[in-house]
Amino acid sequence: MNEYKTHFDTPEDAYFGFFEADASQNGDAWAAVMSYPHVRVDASGRTAYYDTARDYADNADWTSRVATGWVLTRGREPVRLHESPNKVHLVGGWTRYNADDDPILWNRVTYIVTKPADSWGIQARFALGTYYDGRDDETAIVQATEAAIGQVRRYCDALEKSDGDACASLCRFPLIEVGVGAVTRIEDGTKLAQQVNERTTSVSNIEVEAAQSGPRGVLVAVTADDASGSSEESIVVVSRSADAWQIAGISKML
Repeated sequence: MNEYKTHFDTPEDAYFGFFEADASQNGDAWAAVMSYPHVRVDASGRTAYYDTARDYADNADWTSRVATGWVLTRGREPVRLHESPNKVHLVGGWTRYNADDDPILWNRVTYIVTKPADSWGIQARFALGTYYDGRDDETAIVQATEAAIGQVRRYCDALEKSDGDACASLCRFPLIEVGVGAVTRIEDGTKLAQQVNERTTSVSNIEVEAAQSGPRGVLVAVTADDASGSSEESIVVVSRSADAWQIAGISKML
């Protein structure tokens, strides 16, 4: 029998289990919280992909980060943004603490939690970027939010026109698409353009709004109504690289 938890009854169980396993500094326990393949998309530009639990556990390392003064991470109270029977978008994040229990670093993260079999697990993390003083630069966040929403609107407009090249110009690669028990990596603009050009679905209405914002990354919620009257909800993580905003990851509720 494992000495750590491997079954999670709800998305929130998996979310808080993530931080509990991290605090235990047990790589296998931390890996057991995830659904695989697992991916982390950072607004900073880094994407980390783990095909199996073994891959994740083998890459877990606490020694170097403890040396920086970071000894504990506590999760924010999560909020369900979108949900289905086997997939939930949890808006959350975390705060890092030092040995004196003083907060030293913050991050906003949306967790894509899935149930590919009989247990919930974290399939993906869309991280918006760390900040150090615990305070938000409201002007920078307003500007970031406007820029990210504009980027997603342009992407949706190009998608509706089946303009693959325009869609590709708005993205960073590999572009990540998160499913249930599946993660698709679209490696370059040519592949994305081909997919978009073959698209046949028509959308009658699109609503776009920010769900979580930081100066360097924004999570955008999209609701698209098609001609038949059905709706599709999705989240899009938009990151800033230099002065350019790029779509880095997408998760749809199917």
